Amino acid sequence: MPDQVRHDERILDSQIIDYSSSIYKLISGDRSKVNEQRGTVLVLVLWVLTLLTLVGGFYAVEARIRRNLGQHVWDAVQGQEAARSLLLLAASRLSPPGTDREEAEDGLFADGSVYKVRFGGREACFTLEDENGKLDLNNSSEEQIREVVRAILGDEELEAADTIVDGILDWKDSDKLVRLNGAEDDIYQDRSPPYYPANGPFHLLEELILVNGVGQEAFYGPISWSSQEEDSEVVWQGGLWDLFTVYNKSGTVNRQCAPLPLEEILSAELGDNITSTREVVCLRVWFGSRIYQVYWNPQSGTEGLKVKHWTEANTLGSKGSKWSENEKY
Repeated sequence: MPDQVRHDERILDSQIIDYSSSIYKLISGDRSKVNEQRGTVLVLVLWVLTLLTLVGGFYAVEARIRRNLGQHVWDAVQGQEAARSLLLLAASRLSPPGTDREEAEDGLFADGSVYKVRFGGREACFTLEDENGKLDLNNSSEEQIREVVRAILGDEELEAADTIVDGILDWKDSDKLVRLNGAEDDIYQDRSPPYYPANGPFHLLEELILVNGVGQEAFYGPISWSSQEEDSEVVWQGGLWDLFTVYNKSGTVNRQCAPLPLEEILSAELGDNITSTREVVCLRVWFGSRIYQVYWNPQSGTEGLKVKHWTEANTLGSKGSKWSENEKY
């Protein structure tokens, strides 16, 4: 009998152990499942956070782009209105040719002088230039154009100067013959993007940038040129756009309003030709990071301003001819 009791006790203990083991396995399995679920949830949360970060970054970049575009448009509108205001100011206060500066203290002069004004706390610089004081790309002689370009670039750049001059002549003639340092279709077709020379007269001064050998550096400057007169320390810094035009129909440079380099280089050819009228005046305005260039007929007055050409772009080159001492504020 006692043996039977002991046997039953061992069976009961075994059953208890098996039952406890089953319970432990069950609990351990649930914990493992819980841990797996927690890991899955953590991964999902990380993915959601990553997606939210990407979406937030995308909208932040888009907001920045929209803000920059809006600021760019606003600056452009401000610059255009500033240029229009200065055009009206110039039309009302431009002094007639031959006016003495001491007699017109409040007048504006079309001689390349730099003027400064303020619009709403922002500074604007502008110049006025009589186009009759420049060499006309279509009407001036080849000898004048070559003489001026060679003098501006200097003796060390004679080949570059002849490349520019021959390029100008090949650009505006109607034939396909290439000058010694010139260029025709084959040169321009190798560029990216390719284009053809005009084979006709220049219609805009900016066409000069496209001519072989010119480019923006020579067009806008600054090109340094020193006066050759005795005891003169004047250094002019400008570009070809300060010296050439397409609006001087006479082909003769007016000494009275010519930039200093032209006045000195062509001194023997200019004489004392002084006109009493102006055909076209160029207004250049630097406002913020943009430059505005307006060609207009000063004889039209302020009521019916006749604008011949208006261009605007990001600021390039120097602000006009820096030889001028006539700077007003």
